[in-house]
Amino acid sequence: MSHRDPVRSLRCALQCALKQDLLNVDLDRVGGAGGRRCSGRRPREDECDVVLFVQSWTDEALGHAGAEGARPFEQDTTVVVGPAQDACVYVGAELLYHVIHPNRRFFLDVAAHCMAPKADGGVYEGRDDPVTESVDIEVGAMLARLHAQVRAGEPQRALLVARYLHRCAVRLEAPLRSPTPPQRAPAGIGSRRH
Repeated sequence: MSHRDPVRSLRCALQCALKQDLLNVDLDRVGGAGGRRCSGRRPREDECDVVLFVQSWTDEALGHAGAEGARPFEQDTTVVVGPAQDACVYVGAELLYHVIHPNRRFFLDVAAHCMAPKADGGVYEGRDDPVTESVDIEVGAMLARLHAQVRAGEPQRALLVARYLHRCAVRLEAPLRSPTPPQRAPAGIGSRRH
């Protein structure tokens, strides 16, 4: 039994995200002669980032009460990130969770096409510090894509890739391990010969 219909899944997820699930866009402006503050508007499609991928799920992972079958099945998974930087994760046409402040782990899991079960959706909440967000997300996303490619395409090369990444890590770490040798002044400068 197939649970996949990517066009329908994408259409439903995007429609729900835009109409109700994503946060409003804050307009930050004062309107009219009365000086009323606008409360915001709904996001538009062109303001959102959307990722669609296939993931294996179980009924239990989707939070279905009394789920007996633990057999995994493939399902379309859609992630919609709105202009307020909140994110909605849908499986098929169903909202799995809404993350108000997605952290690094969230974006890494999106890049790896492997989202957490519904019960564990809270692990994605809460921003990281600015350095982690700017550096680690970029590197982590690249590594997550590499991991997914190796796992799906050529799992026999995983050890080779791991060795290469280890060598890169050692090279980056080397300056931190060895103290810099004291700088000597060239001969003739600052020293007298008798």
